[in-house]
Amino acid sequence: MITDKGSSLTFSLAQQLGRQIVAGQYPPGATLPNEAQISSELSVGRTAVREAVKMLSAKGLVETRPRRGTQILPYRDWNYFDRDVLSWLREEDPDPATIIELLQLRLGVEPLAAELAATYATDEEVVAIGNGLERMRIAGEGRTDPVAADAMFHEAIIAATHNRFFQPFGALVRTALSITAPTTNMIFGHSVGDLEAHKGVFDSIAARDPAEAHRRMRAMLQEVCDKVAAWHGGKRVGGKREAGRH
Repeated sequence: MITDKGSSLTFSLAQQLGRQIVAGQYPPGATLPNEAQISSELSVGRTAVREAVKMLSAKGLVETRPRRGTQILPYRDWNYFDRDVLSWLREEDPDPATIIELLQLRLGVEPLAAELAATYATDEEVVAIGNGLERMRIAGEGRTDPVAADAMFHEAIIAATHNRFFQPFGALVRTALSITAPTTNMIFGHSVGDLEAHKGVFDSIAARDPAEAHRRMRAMLQEVCDKVAAWHGGKRVGGKREAGRH
């Protein structure tokens, strides 16, 4: 039974169904139980079910068609920039494929973000990136959350691109860090990203050297990708295969 704890019944129902979809209980191509079934099973009114499905449809998760019911859409239609979808992703135990896909995304986006930041960042934005680096140093001493510190650094770089279409990637990178952290911590043996590598990225941005900022960010992320690939049996990551694996 759905209960209302400070938020609307419709929102609570959308949250429950959304979590089930993202968790794979209803995979792409599957059909949700019909309105009457959901209403009966969860003791909610049909209007709440209808409105919850509309919310999920707006996030690209489902589509309702006459005589076909409500079907789960392919992953390509999901809005991965949606705050709720990101939140539901963070709640799941990621499989290796998800970790690798998130690293591939970062490898495709963040080197260019660093290059743009080196070109366009204001003095204040360079300071914000430096503050993220300092927060990572403090996290290395166990005095603050390492994932939040790492995200602060990378989000500050994305903000400094001065490209409005890059901005949604900030939340996606934060989600990627929170999802991949347990695995990368296990592989690298520590909970904080390579501080020297991050400092190299920061120094290049502060020096207004776009090419070097791009190179250093790519090298830093590629190292993570390669080690995760080795851990996962040499799966291709970033268009490269771990040496010695076929």
